[in-house]
Amino acid sequence: MEYIILDNEWNTTYQKINGKCFNELIEIGAVKLDEDLNEVSRFSALIKSTFTKKLSGRFQRLTNITTEEMNEKGMSFEEAVMLYSEWAGKGAVTMTWSNSDLYVLLENFRLRCDMNMIPFIGKYIDLQKYAQNEMILKGSNIQSQISVANAALALGIPIDGIGLHRALDDSLLCAEILRKVYCPKRLHTYIVDTSENNYYDRLTFKAYIIKDIKSPYINRKKLEFSCETCGADCTRLTSWSFKGQSFRAEFKCPLCGNHFVGRVSFKKYYDKVVVKRNTAPVPAEPKQQGLKTTKLAVKQSNKRVDAQKQVTE
Repeated sequence: MEYIILDNEWNTTYQKINGKCFNELIEIGAVKLDEDLNEVSRFSALIKSTFTKKLSGRFQRLTNITTEEMNEKGMSFEEAVMLYSEWAGKGAVTMTWSNSDLYVLLENFRLRCDMNMIPFIGKYIDLQKYAQNEMILKGSNIQSQISVANAALALGIPIDGIGLHRALDDSLLCAEILRKVYCPKRLHTYIVDTSENNYYDRLTFKAYIIKDIKSPYINRKKLEFSCETCGADCTRLTSWSFKGQSFRAEFKCPLCGNHFVGRVSFKKYYDKVVVKRNTAPVPAEPKQQGLKTTKLAVKQSNKRVDAQKQVTE
């Protein structure tokens, strides 16, 4: 089995026709490895923009790709894709560092070719997810998604002299990371088949918090609470309100009188709903009214004193 580690660089530009920003693919870089992770070949292509005359300043600073270089050496998107497809061949497992590259590739194929899939990717692995989990298994304390550079540093891979944010260099660095964490048996469990009917629907689905209490995705049983003190079923005292990304209502235990606020959040993913529940003490009644009354009384008293002083004088 062969592996391809693919990396892309893209420039964000505004499209007047669609009235939105678009991540236009500017560079493709990849390295092909054999089953023992030995390098077989490399691929690199610079793509000339068809949506903007000038690359953004941020993109140029990040990649060191200038507008002049792109115009002089860049090829069309169609030509780059054709050359890459011929180089990649069929049967290899493609990897990218997180699936953000897939989003951008799919966005470009949809806009440029009216295609809802990436034709040159069949079997796929999210290398960031795999490498990060391997690092955690080996004792690394990783709390969030790790960048390529930070993963390399954590694994003792030198990055001096490497052109980070250039597609080919990033793919080569990812190959070094893969070699450091490689476990064939576990790696194969991360392979997914992009030819499945719902793969790209799942990929592009944007998870969201459910805000309508009447939504059919809400499991009504999750809106019930038991007393954390005695275990009895509690009675809801107030209507549900939505605040801070969760539904909230007051509950009271009929046996021990435990009074609390029950909070439930529902997050919809492509094929599941994740529910989070917790409780909190009922907020104390605000004392602002009494404070305002006291301040008003003091103010009125001061006015009476001032008035008496004026009469005396």
